[in-house]
Amino acid sequence: MRHLKKDALFVNELLLSLVLAGPGLLCAEEKDYADDDEMSERSGELRNAKETLKEAADVVEQMNDDADARKVLDRAQAVFVVPDYARASFIAGAAGGQGVLMSRTDDGWSGPAFYNIGAVNVGATAGIEGGSIAFMILSDKALRGFRDEHNFSLNADAGLTILNWSERAQATAGKGADVVIWSDTEGLYGDLSISVTDIFADDEANAAYYGSVVEPVAIIVGEISDPMQDSDMRSEFSALEEANSDTDKQDKMDAAAQKASERSGSKDGEKQ
Repeated sequence: MRHLKKDALFVNELLLSLVLAGPGLLCAEEKDYADDDEMSERSGELRNAKETLKEAADVVEQMNDDADARKVLDRAQAVFVVPDYARASFIAGAAGGQGVLMSRTDDGWSGPAFYNIGAVNVGATAGIEGGSIAFMILSDKALRGFRDEHNFSLNADAGLTILNWSERAQATAGKGADVVIWSDTEGLYGDLSISVTDIFADDEANAAYYGSVVEPVAIIVGEISDPMQDSDMRSEFSALEEANSDTDKQDKMDAAAQKASERSGSKDGEKQ
């Protein structure tokens, strides 16, 4: 009988401890589920960011293959690439997509900063479908929005001079413009009125890519190192810098040859 009482007492104490611990156990399980959901969400954001970066690299490769576009890239303070904007008519504008900004710094090009755009409007032109679009940022005034503002636009209302990749932009290499817009979309040429609105930082994508919450300005000015130094996007910008270096060397060689030729001609004239 004494053993039965002890067993009953033990069972009662065990049940009481389970009852008291129950909420804690449930909270721990809920926390584990929440952590799993957060990890899954961040993993999805990282996959999307990497895919955007890869597609953006393909766009920059196309631009590098265009000698005229490369002249503008040589002068750009930054390049904002939206690999796949709204696949819809531009009559009333449409929801945009995710884009990535690379900025020129004292130490080369920055890591990628991810943004979303709300809408792209191109005059009253109908029938233009979505594709790839790149914004070559040529002035600090145009870059300021990416660096300092939460929600901003690239258009005339923001006090910016926007040039489409028309013959005029190609002939002048974008001189006098704050932004030159390049696209692989057929029909997105000519002197059309272009407006890009509701641009804002994609905080989730930036956090997933860099592994912690980061401010876009820290990425743009080069305070944060790119965790993926071997990405296709970095390779394309490295190729651009190498091409510039080769061009500079060739220009210097041509200039030296021209001076040597002029000196030779001068001496020949003196002899005569």
